[in-house]
Amino acid sequence: MSIKYKWLAGELKEMIGKNIRAGIEKLPTEQELCSRYHVSRQTVRQALAVLEKGNLIVRKQGSGSYITGVLPDQNKNTVAILISDDQEYIYPGVLADIRAELSGNGFTPHVYITGGRTESEYEILLSLLDAPPRGIIAEGCKSALPSPNLDLYRRLMKKGTGLVFLHNYYPALTGSLYIKDDNIAGSAMLVRHLAEQGHTSIGGIFKTDDLQSIERYQGFIETMRSLHLNISDEKIGWFDSRDQFSLEKEKNSSFLRKIAGEALSSCTAVVCYNDMIAFYLLRELRLAGYHLPEDMAVAAFDNTYLSNYGPLSITTLSHKPHEMGTLAAMTMVRRLKGLPASPQEVPWKLNLKGSTNFTV
Repeated sequence: MSIKYKWLAGELKEMIGKNIRAGIEKLPTEQELCSRYHVSRQTVRQALAVLEKGNLIVRKQGSGSYITGVLPDQNKNTVAILISDDQEYIYPGVLADIRAELSGNGFTPHVYITGGRTESEYEILLSLLDAPPRGIIAEGCKSALPSPNLDLYRRLMKKGTGLVFLHNYYPALTGSLYIKDDNIAGSAMLVRHLAEQGHTSIGGIFKTDDLQSIERYQGFIETMRSLHLNISDEKIGWFDSRDQFSLEKEKNSSFLRKIAGEALSSCTAVVCYNDMIAFYLLRELRLAGYHLPEDMAVAAFDNTYLSNYGPLSITTLSHKPHEMGTLAAMTMVRRLKGLPASPQEVPWKLNLKGSTNFTV
């Protein structure tokens, strides 16, 4: 008897692998398995218990046995996570949420740090081609620019690797899944809030080589126009990934000092790409003699610890706790189970704080 249920468990593992590839999420009923394999109900139940213990199925009373999406060969259940950082800003929390969701569903996450550099992304993707993972959750590098690595993504997808982008994606990879911020609507929320405070001369600071920043810029411009507020290219400050890296690693905010002295010189309010930019901009404004928020209202994205860290808390946009990383991992799990999955834009919530607490 013991040999028979182990044999049946092995047969069902093969069935699970085939069903995953075919997008079938449920095993036949116990009665159907008895008839197909000419075994007793007890043997079927013992075999199903083995599969459930191995996280290959979930049994639901009165409904049946559902495939989790985990392959019987545990070495084939890895999901690569390509992300720009694992130590700073939002990334430790996002990674923790991705790991928890993937691990809870029987997948093994492997984290690769790109530093936001396309050459690092290239080297990582090239190494993954030798033993393709089940899936890749990737944050696009310099996503506003043409990517030199699209062919590697396509080759991995042809080998059966599932792909989900987080925050930044590559529009040229048609049909790819992504979990991203609703950046256009987010900028609209911030501009409207500043306008309601009486500001008419509103500047912006955005990142040139980042798709989500370009979307934030687009939302900024569209909303300024809809409110009939004056728009001038001279009131927009731009920076790139090299500036951000220097700011994160060396605390070099000289580019923000230049933006404050030039693009923002005639502004009373500014929308910043994220909390980090807003935090260091406030420092530069204080050093330049600004009274805050009276002389300059500052609003940003992400609601990180930096928005509450300095002498003046920053009005910023946020998501629900654990939302982005968990959604990316859940989308990947659905993709690997063969279940329907679609791109999602996550809405923002406005958090009013001290940096805009002044009416013009």
